[in-house]
Amino acid sequence: MMADFLNKHNEKMNHFAVERLDIQPTDKVLDIGFGGGITIEEMLQTIDTGKIYGIDFSQIMVEQAKQKFKLEIESNKVSIEFGDVKQLSFVENTFDRVCTVNTIYFWNDPLASLQEIKRVLKNDGKLVVGIRSADKMRELPVTQYNFRLYDPETVRELLVEAGFTNVSIDRRDRDLRLDCVMITAHA
Repeated sequence: MMADFLNKHNEKMNHFAVERLDIQPTDKVLDIGFGGGITIEEMLQTIDTGKIYGIDFSQIMVEQAKQKFKLEIESNKVSIEFGDVKQLSFVENTFDRVCTVNTIYFWNDPLASLQEIKRVLKNDGKLVVGIRSADKMRELPVTQYNFRLYDPETVRELLVEAGFTNVSIDRRDRDLRLDCVMITAHA
């Protein structure tokens, strides 16, 4: 049920993130906190000889994704694993693209997590961080439970401090219940 909720609630936001990633057919892509897997589904439409890697901190989401993407995992187009963004199990310079949507709120050390993402991102790689701004998130009662809320500018500053360059903020309100913000950065 939670995977379906996440897919429906974040569908347009995830689509916006994939659009901003500008994935190429040969890219290695990392989706951090894939939740219900809707972003991985969309990425699969573009990936040809590349591969999509998904990590999530929820063992339940990982198990569900392994079932959902069983054929793609068997054909080596997708890899799903349990993991923490602060300690990624990948070698340096592995990924062409990395995205994470609605996860930074839960990171206990966002700067260290962004530095870890930068470590696994290729030098010419691109990162997209999707958030809803703090003022909009405060409208949701669930955010009173262990959410750390951010304004886009604060995330931009964290990205710069982590060593990312060409950081841009793209905000969209149309057709979304709450605004969404994509912060794009380059390694």
